[in-house]
Amino acid sequence: MATRADSLNEGPAVDRPHEGGGDPCPEAALRDVLYAARGAAECDPLVNPIQRTAIELARRLRDGSLDPPTLERLVRRLTRTAFLARAARLRAYLGETDPAANKARIEELVRALATAPDGTPQPFEQFAERVGRVHFGFVITAHPTFALSERLSELLVALALKRDASGRPLAAAEEAALIAEVEALSHRPDTVLDLAAEQRRAIKVLRNLRAAIEQVHAIVFEVARALWPERSSELVPRLLSCASWVGYDTDGRTDIDWSTTIASRLKLQLEQLAHYAAQVRALRAEVAPGDPLAALLELIEARLALALKSCSEEYEALSAGASGAEAEARLARTARAIAQGLPWRLKDAAELAVLVERCLAGARDPEHQVRLARLRASIATFGLALARTHLRLNALQIHNAVRKLVGLDHPPDDPTRRLSYLEAITRLIDTVEPVTINFGSLVQEKASARRVMMIACCLLKYLDNTEPIRLLIAECESPFTLLAALYLAKLFGVAEKLDITPLFETKKALERGVAILEEALAVPAWRAYLEQRGRICIQTGYSDAGRYLGQVAAAVAIEKLRLGLIELLTRHGLADLEVVIFDTHGESIGRGAHPESLAARFAYLDTPECRRRFAAARLKVVEETSWQGGDGYLLLESEASALAVVTRALEHVLTPPPLEPDPFYSETVYVDEFFAAVRLFNERVLEDPAYSALLGLFGTNLLYPSGSRPMRRQFDPGIRPSLVDHPTQLRAIPHNAILQQLGVLANTIGGVGQAIAKDPEHFHRLYRESPRFRALMRMVEYAFMFTDFDVTRALAQRFDPGFWLLRARAAREGPASEELLTIAAHIERIGLFDRLARILRVLERDHLDLAIALREHRRRTRGAGETPIAVDPTTRDNLHLLHALRLALIERIAHTAVQVPDFSDRHEVTRDTLVEALLRLEVEPALQLLSRIFPVLESEREPLDWGEPSTYAGDREQSYAQEHALLFRPLAADYDLVRRIGSAVIHHIGAFG
Repeated sequence: MATRADSLNEGPAVDRPHEGGGDPCPEAALRDVLYAARGAAECDPLVNPIQRTAIELARRLRDGSLDPPTLERLVRRLTRTAFLARAARLRAYLGETDPAANKARIEELVRALATAPDGTPQPFEQFAERVGRVHFGFVITAHPTFALSERLSELLVALALKRDASGRPLAAAEEAALIAEVEALSHRPDTVLDLAAEQRRAIKVLRNLRAAIEQVHAIVFEVARALWPERSSELVPRLLSCASWVGYDTDGRTDIDWSTTIASRLKLQLEQLAHYAAQVRALRAEVAPGDPLAALLELIEARLALALKSCSEEYEALSAGASGAEAEARLARTARAIAQGLPWRLKDAAELAVLVERCLAGARDPEHQVRLARLRASIATFGLALARTHLRLNALQIHNAVRKLVGLDHPPDDPTRRLSYLEAITRLIDTVEPVTINFGSLVQEKASARRVMMIACCLLKYLDNTEPIRLLIAECESPFTLLAALYLAKLFGVAEKLDITPLFETKKALERGVAILEEALAVPAWRAYLEQRGRICIQTGYSDAGRYLGQVAAAVAIEKLRLGLIELLTRHGLADLEVVIFDTHGESIGRGAHPESLAARFAYLDTPECRRRFAAARLKVVEETSWQGGDGYLLLESEASALAVVTRALEHVLTPPPLEPDPFYSETVYVDEFFAAVRLFNERVLEDPAYSALLGLFGTNLLYPSGSRPMRRQFDPGIRPSLVDHPTQLRAIPHNAILQQLGVLANTIGGVGQAIAKDPEHFHRLYRESPRFRALMRMVEYAFMFTDFDVTRALAQRFDPGFWLLRARAAREGPASEELLTIAAHIERIGLFDRLARILRVLERDHLDLAIALREHRRRTRGAGETPIAVDPTTRDNLHLLHALRLALIERIAHTAVQVPDFSDRHEVTRDTLVEALLRLEVEPALQLLSRIFPVLESEREPLDWGEPSTYAGDREQSYAQEHALLFRPLAADYDLVRRIGSAVIHHIGAFG
């Protein structure tokens, strides 16, 4: 029988004394309460140690022994501990972080490309081809994971690397000062978190990536000069690429209009052109005035200055918005200026590259030659912008754009109409006549997909007509979607520069992904399009796939898709196409990031088996990964961390995979059935209304908003918005973030226990013998470590009327008892607990099966040095105290909620509904309503002399300052602490959502 020792609570009941010296803080005393509760739980399985600790903390909050200053200090200390643990984990995750060591490692990798095993140089042309193509791509996104302020992000990376922003090692006193700052700050996102702020942070990390990539280019030239001194300047190394969809992602967003997208792209162009101008200016300063090279450099500098001026003016005009008659007039003036200046615009990176080539031909100084060659390499890698462009929309938007043209009255994969729809869209492709557009067309167009194609057209026409643009299509489940996108691309004249990329993430898309591609290939126009582009691009998604199928089952399905793509291209004679695989995943296990290390993360996505089979088929592959929002930016926050990430990426793509066979790929019957069991479990849970009730327990209210896209829709408290009718109402990131706060990482561990139970012996053998299976199970083990049903049950019990009735009985008589009875009545009316109890039984039973299997595996392998699957004691204590403290604060919020005075029914919400909203932690909107219902009147100016006295007070005396002071402001303060504790929980887990 599994016990609490098989979960997060693993370890003895008696723990070591508190570390940290004699600083006066209540942590030690509270730990004593926690340890006593754990001791009681060891003797009585019905005791929940976190619940018992929370009840004691709630008592101390009520009687004042845990006063506000002490409470604040406690939250800060616990958060600091969590933050420092996160920094240590980040340091280990990145691997080597010393810039000198990473440069040496890059040189080693490049030298291995340039030389044979005996050290003799390879043919120069072979080396030039290998370094001249992209092997790995970074895609910067604006996923809502900005749970940390920018300053806290900087502090986290500085403490992880033990280096300042310039890369200099921190002295002990400097490190201590940073830790003190960590404790002093509130751990929450920046107050202003809009799209502009996200782009500013994206540009910051893109600059760091650019610096790292240019370091790689410098190393390539150093190696080449040593081996081929006469030809090294011929090289145009690339190896790595950068792209962004920040400001371009219109999938599910209505706040990004066409002018925002073009302005975002102009901002990246301004950044890169300014970077080129600075390099040219620095080089020209070192060239003698009479040297012909100086005149050529001056020409480039003047060309860049003109381009910067026009881009800056256009950015200012477009970033001001596109709505309203005045805005349209301003945009029309800008559009006319752009169109009239088109013949003289710098809109082709090749033009700049040609000018640099002329400089190279005329340069005599070897150092000048190298710097010019590096500049040419940057132009080849980045083009005219700091990052390549990824436009994004969803399949439904594509379908709506052609619906009337093909009579699309049913889903495109309706078996009674599917072939007719394919035939109709194929005819459109074959007969399409390209149209011309102007900026006015964008203003008038309402269809999202057509507008996105127009944006692509404008970017290619006015900004950089050599840049390939990626079109990412979410929820792609039919070949019709690809063909419809191709029709639109041809209609707007962008097909030759647009890479149409289906996202395979839903269950149906992953199961039929290869079939979808094959059916599209049956259409000659699609095949011709791929051959003209010379590449095939697909996107895989781990976030929603992990939610629908279970995270490890999703990873297996995605790998099968990749392996099936190899067979498809070989079968159709398309092995000469470059294969671009964009693995969209995040930094948490719930979004597909392996927790062991960055190296393990890359191997988890792009497995050794996939790499071996792609190599055997002689297919050239570009592996791309997303760096999602604030969590993704953390890894690239400094130049030193970006260099570490770039080094790990190059190690992954340039080091041959291991050759030993893996039984995971031969024991297909067991493997398929194992992950089918995982998938079926998660599908059942996802469709269970009780699971929706669990997600809607507090919804996203335990957390701060973490991005410019709201985590949930705006609402009126009267409709109880934290209720979730179905998990698909939530996006994957808030869905996962809720599970993290509830202490049950169900989308990663769910179903694994039942899958193991079918054949435990086979499981143990495959775990022992298969590297791939072990990598998958390491994901499960990490989620297991941070799953704690004591936490989940304690939170769920807040919606058990019986819990509050027992508390009322224990309180005997008086105001506290009356408040507890009132809370119980409201909780009864909410009516969640029966559903919560049912889904918890389902999840916990599966968790117990998993615990038994993992404990048995540890028993079998302990002699080989296997460590227990548990968090360390400090983390365990800290997490339990954080959860207990938050539960106590939630209880105090409940007591405050039922003290809200009654009010008239003329308002848009009843008092009962508002109290219940507060019990669900809908605090901010409830407080907004309360501030209108119970206004605090501002002091009036000195009254005028009206000639006679009046004793009537009127509304001047109806200010509710007392309610605000005693109820509403304390509510806001407690709720802020609740969310700050949520941030600390995120620190321990390591990523948001």
